[in-house]
Amino acid sequence: MAPELTFEEYSGDLYRGSLEEEAFGAALPRARARLVELTGAEVPEAHERAWKGALCAVVDRVGGADEPGVRSETVGSTSVTYDESRYSSTDLDAVSPWLAGTGLLYRGLA
Repeated sequence: MAPELTFEEYSGDLYRGSLEEEAFGAALPRARARLVELTGAEVPEAHERAWKGALCAVVDRVGGADEPGVRSETVGSTSVTYDESRYSSTDLDAVSPWLAGTGLLYRGLA
């Protein structure tokens, strides 16, 4: 079964997430469903930490914490430039660094 993620793990050393506890709690069920859709619900014990890290990344996506940041801003005539260097365009992009080499993203035939 897929491991449970706590707010302490999300905000602590595992991930250092930036969402408040209420926003984390609101995003977690949807994020968990999206990650289970990518990996399946069976997570070997050896890969639980990596799976939880990937779940944190999806929680940030669902909770809006990984939105592109503002790189520059002009107030006079309102010009904003977004820094998209840290933005992942898909859930797979967000979780791949955590799950690479675990086999959890394998979707081929057995």
